[in-house]
Amino acid sequence: MKRLFSKSLKSETGSISVEAILMFPLLVWAYMGMYVFFEGLRESNINLKATYTVADLLSREEEEMNRPKLERMHAVYRWMSRSLEDFVQLRVSVVRFHEDGDWYELMWSEPVNGVEDLEQADVSEVLQPHVPIMADQSSAIVVETWTIYQPIMRIGLQNNVDIYNIVVTSPRAGKLDWEGANDGTGSDHNDNVDDDPDNLDGT
Repeated sequence: MKRLFSKSLKSETGSISVEAILMFPLLVWAYMGMYVFFEGLRESNINLKATYTVADLLSREEEEMNRPKLERMHAVYRWMSRSLEDFVQLRVSVVRFHEDGDWYELMWSEPVNGVEDLEQADVSEVLQPHVPIMADQSSAIVVETWTIYQPIMRIGLQNNVDIYNIVVTSPRAGKLDWEGANDGTGSDHNDNVDDDPDNLDGT
C-alpha cells in the first residue's frame, strides 16, 4: 500500500491540465485588460484629433461666431469622437496677450452642453499654462473638449474615465470675434476693469 501511494505521488500525469485550469482565468483577465487599455488609448487619440479638427475649422472662420455656429462645431466634434451626446462638452475661448503686464485678456468664451462659464479670473489657472508665448496684442483660439470613456469590463478602472483635451491655435483669417460683442448685444466678460469709469452710459 505504501509503495502504491508513493508511486502516485511521484506521478506527473495531468499536471498540465491542472496548471491550465489555474492560469486560464488570469490569462482571460490579462487579455481583456490589454483590450480595455488599448481601446481607452484609441478613444483618447480619436478625441484629440477631433479637437484639433474643430480648432482648425475655427481658425479658418472668416465671419463672427454665434451660437448656431458653435452648436455645429459641437456636432462635428461629437460625430468625429463617436461619443454619446450627453457626455460631449465643448468650450471655445479667445484670448489676447498684453506684453505690458504679461497677461492674457479673455475676449470671449462660450460653453456648450453644460460646461461652466470661463471668467477672466480663471484664465491664468485654466488657459495660460497651455497658451504659448505670443506677440503683443496677438490673439489665440483655445478649444476645450470633454467626454468620457466607458470600459466594457471592470479591470480596476472606474466606470467612466474622463477624457479632456485642450488645443490652442492662432486665427488664420484675422481675429475670431463673437457676434454682437462690440455692440453690447453679444457675450461679455469680466476682466475686473471698469469700462466706463466716468459713467457715460448713465447707469
